[in-house]
Amino acid sequence: MGFKDLFIERESEEVTPGFVPEMPMASEDIYAQVPDDQTTDFIGDVYAQNNLDDYSKSIFKVEKLAETLPAEMPKDTKRQTVLSIMTTMELSVDEVLNDGITRAKTIEAAQNNVIFSLENDIQDNENTIESLKVQIEDLQKDISAKKAQETSIKEACTKEIDRITNLVNFLGEESAQ
Repeated sequence: MGFKDLFIERESEEVTPGFVPEMPMASEDIYAQVPDDQTTDFIGDVYAQNNLDDYSKSIFKVEKLAETLPAEMPKDTKRQTVLSIMTTMELSVDEVLNDGITRAKTIEAAQNNVIFSLENDIQDNENTIESLKVQIEDLQKDISAKKAQETSIKEACTKEIDRITNLVNFLGEESAQ
């Protein structure tokens, strides 16, 4: 759709609920830098690390402009008004659309990087857990064997001490008389 097509009024196409139109493909793949701390403002950090933190000519300018218009304004009228304001502000539609595509691709690339890293960490942790389970099982077997050995040694020692005590007592009875 060209810039001119945005100004031509057409019948609205029926949209299936939940349908999201495909994002136009960028000509090249985007590599996104991922923030080290992924628990705070992940999206904001991705924008900052990928030099997308300037919102003055971004796709979000469209959002801000649209929010200033009455909610009950028809969508097509709202679009035309936003486009007129953008023209007045010397804000290029192509520049804003490219910004939107770049942001979406950057967020997608950052998400993929983080998900890949997290899945690897999860797999490593699961492998470690399985390895530790085997070690625990081996240690439990070792403990059982050592407890059995301990019991056997205690019985043997008690038996030997009793034998010696009986012999000492036997000799002691004769000398006591």
